[in-house]
This record gives sequence, structure tokens and C-alpha cells, in this order.
Amino acid sequence: MNSLFWARLHGGTTHFPIALIFGAALFDTLSFLCPRSRRGRDFRIIGFWLVTLGALGSFGAVFSGLALSKWQIGGTGQLFRHHLFVWPAFALIVGLATWRVLVGYNPSRRAFQFYIGTILISCVVIGAAGCFGGELLLGQ
Repeated sequence: MNSLFWARLHGGTTHFPIALIFGAALFDTLSFLCPRSRRGRDFRIIGFWLVTLGALGSFGAVFSGLALSKWQIGGTGQLFRHHLFVWPAFALIVGLATWRVLVGYNPSRRAFQFYIGTILISCVVIGAAGCFGGELLLGQ
């Protein structure tokens, strides 16, 4: 398959998981701020499903990105900078989603506080990966 196909597929598969993770961070933060209300419980359930679906979707983004980069895990130049942030972002997303699935809807407050901090850091790392990915695209 040609690189134009992989470029389009990668572009199409990256935005959905990114939006889901940012949404999960928002709803989980809201649920943390109002933990005892019904709305807080609903926000926590929404966050659970958003991070889970975002992690599942990230596998398609990673696969298409690897195919686009001809299976280079590191690369050079802009590709290296992109991958420098992509791999930690991918690991954080999959790790956070796995933890949420194992813990369920009601983790302890302290554990959830750590989770919120980590998912917010993940959003920063994902943003940096997207920034360098966009620069890579514009540089072609």
C-alpha cells in the first residue's frame, strides 16, 4: 500500500482517540470535583468509557503511524521528535485505561487523584506528539 493511503488512515485514526482522552480527562476531573453527587458518578462512568475507547482506538493510530513511517520506531528529525512523545503517550493511555478497567467505576479517592494527575500529563504529552506530527506533515 502506498504512503498516501497510510497518511490518510493515520490522520483519520489519530483524532478520535485524542478527543476521547481529552474528554476522559475533562469528565474524570469533573467527577473528582463533585464525588458524592449523582452527576459526579455519571461523569466518572463517562470518563471510564472515554479512556477505555480512547485506548482501544490508539492501537489503530499507532499501527497506521508505524506503517506510514515504514515501521521505524525512532526515526530522525521531526519523526524522531514525534515518536519521542508518541510512545510515552501511548504507554500512558493504555496503562491508564487498563488501570480503570481493573479498578472499575469506584477507585479510592487517593488513587483517583493520582489518576487525574497522570491523565492530565498524558494530555500534555499527546498534545506535544500531535504538534510534532503536524509539523512533520507540513514539512513534506
